[in-house]
Amino acid sequence: MHFKQLSPTIAIMAKTRAQTIGRWIFASLVASITLFNALGFEHWSYGEVIIWSFIALLSWHLLFARRRIQIDLERQLITTKVSSLYPLTQQVIPINHIAAFQIRQRLGQPHGYDLLIVMDTQIEPLKLFNWSIHHYQ
Repeated sequence: MHFKQLSPTIAIMAKTRAQTIGRWIFASLVASITLFNALGFEHWSYGEVIIWSFIALLSWHLLFARRRIQIDLERQLITTKVSSLYPLTQQVIPINHIAAFQIRQRLGQPHGYDLLIVMDTQIEPLKLFNWSIHHYQ
């Protein structure tokens, strides 16, 4: 995720342009293959048509999927939003209720980490985002 300051009190974290372009290329490829296969759907069984329809739906969702974290210091809020063609979820975290931050390594991924927020009012920490550290030799 890329950090971008919009004003002195507001900043966002969102996917980089390269990640967005890569997602568009992948989703467009799957959509093109699906459209190409749609020309021969009259010769396919209902099960095959349903499978390709499901793949097309997932590629469409991938194309528009978006996760964004907004940090507003003036209002003292961290807002996480996940959306596709429609809003999927939104979480508003008051900054003054944050007790600590925790970094946890993801299971099975030696270079993958999650940033968790420990709230003073909750037992379980909230997952803010994840990232990977790549080593190049």
